Amino acid sequence: MFETTSGNHSLVSDENLMAGYAAGKVEAFDELFRRYERAAYSFFVKRTGSHERARDLYQELFLRIHRARDAYDPGRPFTPWFFQIAHRLLVDDLRRAFRHHEVPLDDSLVPAADGEHSFVDGYDLARLMSGLTPEERYVLCSSKLTGREYKEIAAQLGKSVDAVKKMASRAMQKLCFRADPAVAVRALG
Repeated sequence: MFETTSGNHSLVSDENLMAGYAAGKVEAFDELFRRYERAAYSFFVKRTGSHERARDLYQELFLRIHRARDAYDPGRPFTPWFFQIAHRLLVDDLRRAFRHHEVPLDDSLVPAADGEHSFVDGYDLARLMSGLTPEERYVLCSSKLTGREYKEIAAQLGKSVDAVKKMASRAMQKLCFRADPAVAVRALG
């Protein structure tokens, strides 16, 4: 499986290395780390825009790989399994950050009846929304600002309800990346 006579691990598949690591071969993990450290760090930097956060997530990823080593199925490709764990870690981190920065709704955030006060000024909202495609802006505004149901939006766009829900969710994630999560919460309720 993992055994090599020459000590050259570059010829061993990722799947065999992970199976070897699950069987207790620490050098197999060292090789997997060497192969995936750059890709993992880049994955997180690209999605968070922060080298500090990327470093934290990168370290947590390899810890999760270590913890999940016995659950790995060597009959399945390693790379998708690895990046699925990375993706789940990123989603968990975003949820944690979103909850941490969420602004509680109190009287100071409720707009006045005369419309004099607003959650964010027009510039902030325009800046947030400019990073979305026109279709994403439509779905987000329709669902969050006007309260239309996903079913109605889906019918109008000729898409499935699930596709519209995913589009709204991804649009919200984009907003969180573009701005302070508290701004995104105030802007779109």
